[in-house]
Amino acid sequence: MSTPESTVSVPSGRSYEAMRAAFRRSIRLVHRPTVTGLENVPLTGPVIIASNHRSFVDSMYLSALSPRQVCFMAKEEYFTGKGPKGLASRTFFQAVGSFPVRRGSTADAVKALEDGEDILRQGKIFGIYPEGTRTRTGAIGTGKTGAAELAIRTGATIVPVGIMGTEDVMAVEQRFPRPATFTVRFGEPIPAPARQQPAGPQRRALTEQIMAAIAELVDDA
Repeated sequence: MSTPESTVSVPSGRSYEAMRAAFRRSIRLVHRPTVTGLENVPLTGPVIIASNHRSFVDSMYLSALSPRQVCFMAKEEYFTGKGPKGLASRTFFQAVGSFPVRRGSTADAVKALEDGEDILRQGKIFGIYPEGTRTRTGAIGTGKTGAAELAIRTGATIVPVGIMGTEDVMAVEQRFPRPATFTVRFGEPIPAPARQQPAGPQRRALTEQIMAAIAELVDDA
C-alpha cells in the first residue's frame, strides 16, 4: 500500500538547520533563557510538543530551542500579505517551519488537525497549544482535545512544555521583542495510548493528563 503524498511542506536540509542554529544562538545571546529537559524530546519518530502559550514568540523560540525542528500552525494572514511586508512575513514563517491555517469554522479546525497528522506521519514534531490561544493572565486554561486525538491517531509521543516569561519578551500589545529572559521546561514524555471506545472520554482523560503536566512544569518553575 503506497503512502499518500504529503500536503504540508516542511523546510529541511543543511541550510535550514544552519539558519535554525544561528537563530538559537541569537536567542541565547539576547535573552539568556533557562532551558531544561531537552533530553525528554525523542530524537526520532513523531512527537507532539504540547505547551502553554504566553507570547507571539513562543512558536518561533520553541522551534529554535528544541533539539529537533517543531512545526507550528500560524494564521493564514501571515502567509497571504501583499508587498514587501507580506513577502517578509511569508518568508519568515516558512523559514521557522510554520504552516498556514485558516481559522473560524469547524471545517478549518478539521483541516488543521489533518495537517498536524500529516506532519506526524512524516515522523516529525508537531507543536500545539492545547488551550487554543494565548493567555493574558498566565493562568493555565482548559485544554482542547486536538493534541490527544492526534496522539491516539498517530501513536506520537507527547512532550508537555511549560513556558514562563515570554510575555515579558513580547506582550500582546508589543510590536517587537525586548531583551528579557524566559524559561522553557520540557517535561517527561507521555506515550500515546491505544484507541479505546468510546473515544470521547479517552480524549478528555488524556487532555487532562497533558494539561496537568504543563501546569506542574509552570508551577515548579
